[in-house]
Amino acid sequence: MEPDVQAFVNSCHICAQCKDTRTRPAGLLHPLAVPSHPWSHLSLNFIMGLPPSRGNTVILVVVDRFSKAGHFDALPKLPSAKETAKLLLTHVVHIHVLPSNIMSDCEPQFTSQVWVAFFQMLGAEGSLSSGFHPQSNGLTERVNQELEHTLSGLFLPILLV
Repeated sequence: MEPDVQAFVNSCHICAQCKDTRTRPAGLLHPLAVPSHPWSHLSLNFIMGLPPSRGNTVILVVVDRFSKAGHFDALPKLPSAKETAKLLLTHVVHIHVLPSNIMSDCEPQFTSQVWVAFFQMLGAEGSLSSGFHPQSNGLTERVNQELEHTLSGLFLPILLV
């Protein structure tokens, strides 16, 4: 009977409204620096777990926080820090300018010593955040959702046939 009561209480709208939270309040948000010109502040992330397409299962998403423009690179696997740095140099810095700030969530390739050295070489500041936190890397997370939605629309007719 206990699991049934627990399930009822968890799904009860009135119980949820009356229940007091037992966690500490979240700290104050620290706003990100406002970019002064295009491609000075980048936000990047990966979309993983995609069905294979021409051998690629990962997409590197790089978004300019000023103009909201993006670069999308299809990759066969999650790249290392060194490979990510090369992709960033080839597909973004080569076309635009050297960024002064790069925002990313704390995936292993961004916390590695190679990535820290890359930031130092560029003279850019690396801003690391936790994954799925809209207050820091929300722009790229939102672009990821739109890209996933677009890709699912492209593949839906193929799946229905």
